[in-house]
Amino acid sequence: MRPGFVFNNLSLKLASLLIAGVLWAAAQGFQSVESSLDLPIAFEDAPDTVVVVGQSVSEVNLKLKGSRAALRSAEEELQNFPISLVGLEPGTREFVIDAETLRLPRGAEVIARSPSKVELRIEPVIRKRVRVRADVVGEPPEGYTLGSVQVIPREVMLEGARGSLRRMREVPTRSVDLSELSESTRRPVPLVLDSGHVWRADARGEPVEVEIQIQSNEEPPAGPGQERG
Repeated sequence: MRPGFVFNNLSLKLASLLIAGVLWAAAQGFQSVESSLDLPIAFEDAPDTVVVVGQSVSEVNLKLKGSRAALRSAEEELQNFPISLVGLEPGTREFVIDAETLRLPRGAEVIARSPSKVELRIEPVIRKRVRVRADVVGEPPEGYTLGSVQVIPREVMLEGARGSLRRMREVPTRSVDLSELSESTRRPVPLVLDSGHVWRADARGEPVEVEIQIQSNEEPPAGPGQERG
C-alpha cells in the first residue's frame, strides 16, 4: 500500500461512511418487528344510572407489529384500552375487545389481542341515607377521661351499586386515636367506604366532623348553674 493511500480522497470516504450509517439507521427504523403491550381496561361514557361491579379481565394484551420507531411511539402513547359503555343496562354484559378502536401511530398495527372479550357485571345505582359512626380507638392520656363523642352530621346520603348499598346500615369514620388528645376537639374526619362501588352522594357537601369532649380528672365537670374557675 502506497504511503498516504488511506488519506487519499478522505472527504469522499468520510461522506460514504456517513451515507452508509444513515442508510443503516433508516433500515433499522423501517424494519418490521413485533412487540407485546399490556393495557389496563378503561371504561368510558358510563351512564350515571349503573355501575360496573365485576369484570372477567382487567387488562388486554396486544401483539403489535411495525417499525421500531412506530412501536416505541405506541408504547408511549397508549395508556389504556378504552371501552365505551354508552347505553349500558344492568345485568351481565359481554363486550368484544375491538383493537380497531385504538389510535395507533402510523406504521404500527395490532396482529393479535388477548382476550377477545370481556364480561362485565352491572348493577343499578341507588341512594340511601345511613348513620355515621365515629371510630375512636385507644384511651385518653393519663389524667384525662373521655366525656362524649358526637358526629356532625349524624347521617349522610350515599350512592352506589344496589347490592353493596342495601347491606349497609352505617358508615364509620377514619379512626381517631384518643391517646393523642388531652383537650376537647372538633375536626373533619373522612368516611371509610370499603367498597369501591359506593360513594358519597353529596361529595361536595358539608364535611363530616367528629366532636370529642375530653375532661381532666383533676377538674370535676361543672354542675348545673356552676361555672368553672
